[in-house]
Amino acid sequence: MTPAEFLAVVLPSPGLGLYCAVELTKKKEHYYAETVDEILNKVAEWHTAGCDCFYGVSTFEERRGTEQAKFAKSFFLDLDGYETKKDAASALETFLQKTGLNALGEPLIVDSGGGLHCYWPLKDEVPSLIWKPVAENLKLLCRQEGFKIDMTVTADPARILRVPGTTNFKKKYKTPRPVRIVQEGGLFDLATLSPLIYEKLESPAPSVAATPAFNLPGQRPRASMNKAQVKLIENSVTLFEGFEPHCAQVADYVATAAEDGKEPVWRGLLSWAKVCQDGAEKAVWLSNLHPYSQERMEQKLAEIKGPYPCVKMDSENPGICTKCKHWGKITNPLILGREIKVDNTEKQISMIVNAPEDFDEEREFDSEDSYEPETDGLPVTPSLTRPTPPRGYNYGENGGVYCIKTEEDEEGKKSKKNIQLVPYDLFVVDLLKMENDHLVHMAAVRPEGVQTLNFPQKSIVSKDETLKWLASQNIVSTFAGHDKTLFDYVRACVGDASQNKKPIEVPFQCGWQADNSFVYNNRVFTKDGRETTVPMPGLENINRNTNGNGSLAKWQKLWKTIFIDKPGMETALAICLDSFGSPLMRFTEYEGFVWHIGSRWSGTGKSLVLSAKAGVWGHPLRYRTGKGTSPVAMQQRAGLLNSMPLLIDEITSTQRANMEWAPSFIFDFAEAQGKERMENGANKERLNNTSWKTTCTMTSNDKLTDYMAGARKHSSNGELLRMLEWNPNVKLTWTTEERQILTEIKRSYGVAGEAWVRWLVENQKTAEEVVRKVQLHLKKVMDFNDDERYWWAGCSVIVASAILLRKEYSGILDVEINKVIAALKTLVENARGVIVSSVRTAEDVMNAYIGEFYGNFIVLKKADGRLLASWGDDGVVDKSITRSKVLGRVEHGLLQPGYREFFIEEQLLKKHCVSMSFGYDEFKEQLAAKFRVSFVKKDLLARTNGPMMRVNAMHISFRDEVFDGNTLSLDEAEAR
Repeated sequence: MTPAEFLAVVLPSPGLGLYCAVELTKKKEHYYAETVDEILNKVAEWHTAGCDCFYGVSTFEERRGTEQAKFAKSFFLDLDGYETKKDAASALETFLQKTGLNALGEPLIVDSGGGLHCYWPLKDEVPSLIWKPVAENLKLLCRQEGFKIDMTVTADPARILRVPGTTNFKKKYKTPRPVRIVQEGGLFDLATLSPLIYEKLESPAPSVAATPAFNLPGQRPRASMNKAQVKLIENSVTLFEGFEPHCAQVADYVATAAEDGKEPVWRGLLSWAKVCQDGAEKAVWLSNLHPYSQERMEQKLAEIKGPYPCVKMDSENPGICTKCKHWGKITNPLILGREIKVDNTEKQISMIVNAPEDFDEEREFDSEDSYEPETDGLPVTPSLTRPTPPRGYNYGENGGVYCIKTEEDEEGKKSKKNIQLVPYDLFVVDLLKMENDHLVHMAAVRPEGVQTLNFPQKSIVSKDETLKWLASQNIVSTFAGHDKTLFDYVRACVGDASQNKKPIEVPFQCGWQADNSFVYNNRVFTKDGRETTVPMPGLENINRNTNGNGSLAKWQKLWKTIFIDKPGMETALAICLDSFGSPLMRFTEYEGFVWHIGSRWSGTGKSLVLSAKAGVWGHPLRYRTGKGTSPVAMQQRAGLLNSMPLLIDEITSTQRANMEWAPSFIFDFAEAQGKERMENGANKERLNNTSWKTTCTMTSNDKLTDYMAGARKHSSNGELLRMLEWNPNVKLTWTTEERQILTEIKRSYGVAGEAWVRWLVENQKTAEEVVRKVQLHLKKVMDFNDDERYWWAGCSVIVASAILLRKEYSGILDVEINKVIAALKTLVENARGVIVSSVRTAEDVMNAYIGEFYGNFIVLKKADGRLLASWGDDGVVDKSITRSKVLGRVEHGLLQPGYREFFIEEQLLKKHCVSMSFGYDEFKEQLAAKFRVSFVKKDLLARTNGPMMRVNAMHISFRDEVFDGNTLSLDEAEAR
């Protein structure tokens, strides 16, 4: 029989799938073809190259594999465990006679070079699903009769066997051995062979019904695991010793390992040991029982693709697995050895900080170029401490909270099991005290980041309240029915914290605290160098916007290039330094000071300065208040910032179109007291914690001092003395290098503020002393008077910060102090000029009254010997006139030629003085010092056609030449 005739006998007919040939010597190559001839041609090629050649015993869909097998046409045995081929042949003869298989005909026998392969070729090919149960029964029959075969071969439809006519090139043979047919047999009928095998079995394998195949379009959906299942797997560890006492296959192998033919079982046990944590030592132990060599063990472990299922182990070593109580309930015994890896040690959990966002560079810097942001690490990554779990609970090694449950099996044996409550770490970080209430501060360490949450500690007494609150935070138990257990865990955590931790006083403001610590970016900086992360409900927005990014070195390069070394940036630098000066307001006698940057020209540095000031403490855009923020909200933000600068962008936006709020806000900010508010539903004021000691910087498109000094009806002298203004009007130009460095403003921020806070807290006395010395120096240099005390404080903290930033102190930035002082002096001198021009006098108040209401004055003049009466706007005075319309009376030369006499009702003048924020007594005194003033009873409609209107009036008399139009002369007039 030729190799072609052999394959035609043992393989299915063409057209029923792909044939497969395999070489395992060089490339371990698979070759697929539709005809046997193609297979033999490839085999001949490999054989010539000195390769071991095999063929697949079935036809396949696309590749060789058990699930890909389509048809088979023979049953086969690989005789194993005999000393010689003669012994194997003798055992085969005995087996055939004992089982009656010899009555069906002689099998086909191939000498593989190392042993014997026995075939029962069928007359017709059969589907693999029908072939498989018969092959399993044949294997069981061999075991039953003590016939030694390789149990892994007989029932494997994807098995490969040697091709007759080739050579066995195994290295263990001194010379290659031919593979040849030693006995040609007949063809067998499945309908006769299968019943005979079945009848001879004492315990036949269970029949398996073939599953009908459905050729549906598309791909079969795969069920994905949820996070809880993933975490269970991540935390699982499988121990061989965990399932060893429960697996009869292990026990059987240990008892019979020294016998021949145990290699299939050994391989199956190795497949389990390979995935176990203690598998390395168990693999050696199993191998030494036979013994198998270390080299052979390592080779088998490398070849094993995955753990054997129980069904396969039963196929390799029948009659054992089917007696197990877990048979049909588990895939393999690994599940019995699976344990949860726990890690209950105290651990630091890093907080994930959001990546910095880009912003409109062109709007900020008038730049046409854009640069990609760099990825720099944060200067400090906040962290939380995960405590040890309460008694009776565990943390998974890779996250998750587990409850320890004691279980008892049907034999009364007790064991402990970890039941997952949530698939992520959940623990109490601290207990917080806010005034008279206590909060529980918890953390959930989810894959996407750490979620911190706070809830009232008093709710822990109620299971339902606690579970509802947890559910509102998307925290629910992994498995239904464990809600009560989750509550018990949280209750135990709170109980442990209550006994072992002192409640933390929660800061309600950033900046300086009563104990001389400083709150910044979720941390409390203390003089001893400690930086404690503390949850701060109410400060979340500020803390989020003060997360740092980049490096201090890059920030220093930015400021040095743009503000220190660049000519013409001295004033911009001085105002930027105010961001460092704001915490130094604590060492002055004043609570607040305001800077205003007003310019209607773009590209002059207004937005750049604001972004740079914000970048000292946090994000260059998000740290400052937005355009839609109300004045009340800005005061509240100032109270929360406390010692950090308040930055307000575009105060002339549409949301704040009425500029009258600005002077009021400036005055209130300098006084550092927020508005009083009532509690809802109670006749009681809320506790007002809105106070601060800091500075504020505002920007707009207008000169705020112009409005306050001239356009405003009320006096603004007090407000003007509480602010300084810079009006940049020169468009900045940048070199290519400067433009590139400018982009660092959005990459390195929050680092300088952190370094500044760290130094200030540890050197408070030094900082206070420097501020005091600077105040004394500036008092002389700038000749500040008492009215200018707020200017004095605002300038002092800037100069003091410039000194303290230098290498002699904090080492953050070297600044030329004299240039800063010169820039500030210029701003102060400009402000003094505005103050002088804005001083309001009684004459100004009277001018305003006459100018606004002259059309409602009764004017009397002589013309051609007659007395003419008219309105100030030349209207005719008739009997229809009403008293409310008359606001004053002017007589031209009636009492004394060349003089004009004004009569104005006193009540109206008093109201006007109030509206102009001018005292009425001072008004009378100033007018009396310059003009002839008396107070009389006067009929304002006398000698007219109108009704009588006798009122208390102020009488002012002055010469015609000091009257220009409807306003009084600004020149000094001789009092009469």
